[in-house]
Amino acid sequence: MKLILKFLAFLIINFTLLNAAQITDSFRFDAYGNINTIHGERNYDELRLSGGFQGRYKVNDNISITSQIHIKEGKNSKGKPSNSLEDYDTELKWLYLDYDFENDITFRIGAFQFPVFKASQTGDIEYTYTWTNAPLRSYGVFGAADFNGAEILKKFSYKDFDFLAQLSLGESSTQLGSNEGSIEGNIDSLVGLTLKTYHESFLLNIGYIQANANLYLHRLPFLNKSLQKINQSVDLNMIAIESEIYLDEFTLKSGLIKTNLSNIFTEDLNYYSSIEYNYKDITPYFLYSKEIAYLKRKEADIITEAGKAYKERFSLGLRYELSDNIALKFSYTHEDSKSKINNLRKFEGSDNIFMGTMNFVF
Repeated sequence: MKLILKFLAFLIINFTLLNAAQITDSFRFDAYGNINTIHGERNYDELRLSGGFQGRYKVNDNISITSQIHIKEGKNSKGKPSNSLEDYDTELKWLYLDYDFENDITFRIGAFQFPVFKASQTGDIEYTYTWTNAPLRSYGVFGAADFNGAEILKKFSYKDFDFLAQLSLGESSTQLGSNEGSIEGNIDSLVGLTLKTYHESFLLNIGYIQANANLYLHRLPFLNKSLQKINQSVDLNMIAIESEIYLDEFTLKSGLIKTNLSNIFTEDLNYYSSIEYNYKDITPYFLYSKEIAYLKRKEADIITEAGKAYKERFSLGLRYELSDNIALKFSYTHEDSKSKINNLRKFEGSDNIFMGTMNFVF
């Protein structure tokens, strides 16, 4: 009953505000919502609701303030996903001040999301992509996706090409996580470089981040060791290359994201590729993605845990534009998973997942 009430409240609130947009000449308000139903053959059914609000206030011709708040289902006191309204999480995604200089240069200061991904500015707004589920599990490093700092952006053009170059500097204090154990700590000395290229026939996004992380690592519980904290100071870096190619009614999308987090996960590799056919309001697609994690944990230069895990997905889906701001999506996904750590724990499994979503923006 609580789940039904939550669902109805979510719909009522969002559709009541459906016409909210340009409030005044200086203030714009937008919002978005995601309703996802998921059925897996491994005996689970889920209803996920999320959404958010974004406001932009223009102080004058040069200065503006932008903020976004994201609302999603949280976890209960036992650390499990919860459908209870009191367990919902509210996240401040962005809160920054823009100052526009001449020559298409913008300076920003405040709170941001990691900038290196093609969808860094729209990661939670599911209406903005074709698929029912984004091919990347997160737009960050092992759960860390936000930072406080400053950015400089420069727009320029060359012949038929438009470019956006971006430099990001800052630090992040967040809860990091992994499937194998848990990680807590700070990320500082973060430097990010991003270059986006736009053309009528393609889009290319190249991003790079490097930083220093001071982490506390909990030992893996399934190895029957005490949950002892081990202080680690490690360097991390990430490179993200994503592209879109437009061929008449077809769109080809692909991405490769590689992360190094020394001494803990020496490599985390994600890549995806999709093909879409755009016909009026209907877009069928095929999406392939794979996540690979290599574990090599060191203590006093001795490798104590080593292993590999991967998750591979094949998806067939369809997007239908119900209106200018509402999209319905349906997909079937076959998922294969496998992990092996120190020859002590092996896992192999597969699942067939059916998903339907309604995404809207206003």
